[in-house]
Amino acid sequence: MEMTSGQPDSTPPQTDSTLRRAASVLRDAPVHGWVDISAAALSRVRAVGVRTWPLDARYPDEGVVEGVDVDADTLRVSDVVVRIAVRSAVAEVAGTEPADISLYTEGHRCTGGLVTVIAAYGTDLQEAGDLVASRAAAALTDVLGLPYSADDIGVVIAEIDAPDQATAFTSPS
Repeated sequence: MEMTSGQPDSTPPQTDSTLRRAASVLRDAPVHGWVDISAAALSRVRAVGVRTWPLDARYPDEGVVEGVDVDADTLRVSDVVVRIAVRSAVAEVAGTEPADISLYTEGHRCTGGLVTVIAAYGTDLQEAGDLVASRAAAALTDVLGLPYSADDIGVVIAEIDAPDQATAFTSPS
């Protein structure tokens, strides 16, 4: 189906075939220097990379899966992926905001973590800290496949957000 503009076609038929042939030739023609350009682009992208540390993960535990004896399957997961999962889990705790996530490692095995949070004024700090620790441990277990408990996670309340100072204190007269 052709689109028309309501104007009579002033392009001679020979020009239309010439344009198609030119487009075909350009499409099939090699672009000189493309290999050099792409290699330069790749090297620049690789130079900007984020430094990560691979952490051991294990799925599923050794045992029987669907009636077959299996050994634990292992893989490596970037520490950045683990931190993002922990941050997402901790961000759901009301009255807190994660400020930093540190992971404790022995070689490539994660042994626990430290979560630094900012708490809102009036938040029950003990309850919030316990919830942050249990959520972080659950996230580590989900991502790495190894069992973690709240005891494996340290929680630091780095700061408490004060309520807005909208109402100025006045001294009694």
